[in-house]
Amino acid sequence: MSSFSQSFSRRSLLRLGLGASAVAGSAALLSACGSGGSSQQSGSQGGSLNGLKSSANPNGYSDDGKNYSGLVEYTHYEGAVNYEQGTVEHPPRNAPKPKVSDALSANTVTGFHEAIAYFAAAMDYLVKTGNTDAFSTGIQLSSKTRSEVDALSASILAGVEKGSWYVNPSASYALSSAQPSIMSDGNLLFKGKYTLDFGTEAVAEGKIQPVVTSASASAEPSEDALVSDAPSPTATAAGPVSQVTVQECDFRGRYHADSKMWELSVAYGATVQGSAAQGGVSSASAAASGSASVPSSAAASAEASATSAAS
Repeated sequence: MSSFSQSFSRRSLLRLGLGASAVAGSAALLSACGSGGSSQQSGSQGGSLNGLKSSANPNGYSDDGKNYSGLVEYTHYEGAVNYEQGTVEHPPRNAPKPKVSDALSANTVTGFHEAIAYFAAAMDYLVKTGNTDAFSTGIQLSSKTRSEVDALSASILAGVEKGSWYVNPSASYALSSAQPSIMSDGNLLFKGKYTLDFGTEAVAEGKIQPVVTSASASAEPSEDALVSDAPSPTATAAGPVSQVTVQECDFRGRYHADSKMWELSVAYGATVQGSAAQGGVSSASAAASGSASVPSSAAASAEASATSAAS
């Protein structure tokens, strides 16, 4: 089970009468950040990006002089982008869908970064729509990463069938260093952070409802801490309540010369923003029945800042 799923309070959800299907749907939205290997278990560096082929750098990767640290952005999308947030009539639609660029086929640091950027755009598209089509081309996913993507899609689509969805969710990634590291197997590694923002509203039972979070860091919060009639999240002594969760992650990249595609394996580690970051167990607060729920957080803001390079 993923670290995110472990931090979800299944018992609290059941107390609210949401039922087993709602528990599964709620947890799976966070399981996109599946456990895999922790970002603390990345494997050692195998060499530097000096462009010279060696046992430590068998592919001859070289530093391309660019600074890739910070928010990952993709710039190639299909057709006109006329994104609409969800309403009571429909979930988010016309979300921007990434399209394949020539840079994705390059066996270079630039190509690896482009593959990560494509993945980030495809994840945002998935969180908004439940659609995995963007993962069917452009890049390859390891079997574990693909299974997590498929589980997330199934959860979102199951919620939509029940008439439940987030109004404006988003997913994004930020990288920690200017250039990737080389792992001991000669493949590339970028460390970073994953941000999942549920937005402030969800739809359930035919109406817009606030996404409610708890600022409690207790190991087992009461039902009263999970549900609120307030129209919007409020500040507490612990700080402003947020619907944003940030988690450490690793991108491992392997280039396949036969298909001229990058295979990505995404491993998620510690939660660095949210109640789990403060030693407590994240609870699920019910925005509504179905799959609309969110982990608690008492962090002030989402900050996908750089972390130290892999050792």
